[in-house]
Amino acid sequence: MHWIDTSVPRLTQLAAFTPLGTPFALIALLGGLVLVFVHRTQQRAAAALAGLSAILLGFHIAWLAPLYVGSQPGTTGRPVIVLSQNFEYGDPASLAQVIRTQHVDVLVLTDIDAGRVRALAATGVLRDLPYSVGTKPGQTISSVFFSRLPIDSVRRGPHSSHADLVRLHAPSLGDVDLVAVHPQPPYTTRWRPDYHALTSYLRRAIPRPDQQPTIIAGDFNATTDNVPFRSVLDMGYSDAMTQRRHGFQPTWPDSATRRYLGIPVPRLVTIDHILLSDTLAASSASTVHVKGADHRGVLAHIAQRSR
Repeated sequence: MHWIDTSVPRLTQLAAFTPLGTPFALIALLGGLVLVFVHRTQQRAAAALAGLSAILLGFHIAWLAPLYVGSQPGTTGRPVIVLSQNFEYGDPASLAQVIRTQHVDVLVLTDIDAGRVRALAATGVLRDLPYSVGTKPGQTISSVFFSRLPIDSVRRGPHSSHADLVRLHAPSLGDVDLVAVHPQPPYTTRWRPDYHALTSYLRRAIPRPDQQPTIIAGDFNATTDNVPFRSVLDMGYSDAMTQRRHGFQPTWPDSATRRYLGIPVPRLVTIDHILLSDTLAASSASTVHVKGADHRGVLAHIAQRSR
């Protein structure tokens, strides 16, 4: 499923869990090797099992390797600190505390309604991030932006993919196109059409990402093991977390309220991302916890890429 652009929701979800297959491939390999020496009469079958398991493990290692090893791009100039957070749930006061302690310059919120915008504004966040888009009554925008730096030029993308583009004016980066995205979840039949609409919109709105500094942030409802998400990367973007080689850092679910048979479900998949065009790079990237939120936020220090 890592290679197939499937329209079947269950198979899409299965592909997102690809990294979790790594330990099972390792166990199968070790089991096959043990059987080679223990079952003398079944050595050929055991060797075949070990060989197939080794191939499977090799694929998993190759898919995970970019998260851990590889060159890291250099940066120059003062970074802009961007936080992307799915805020359907979560404590506004906790988010405000993260903004202050992490010295966030730009906050991108997806999956948020007007009531939660008002609750966040009541924490005094506008004192730290005085510029905003999507916070005023009557603004028809599916994402909300708060910024320490001026932002303007709102453009809406395909409605179902919740793509919103604003222009960020950052002295250290120049004018940056900042896009918030939140396609439908993969358990719906809208997920795949949403991604096709999103990639078409990005090609029209930002035809030359190699020349126009661009940040795409949000809840992508996809991992690097989903073909449509990789099609966005192939347009000329890289994942801030992958750039820093910090390893496998799943972002969902991040809440003890999600339980299965009474057991809290751990974080399993990385579906929240900050993507950068070629002229930008992350000097630091990490996930952050907001009390009550069911997604980890993604925090990136973004600067000009040094050549």
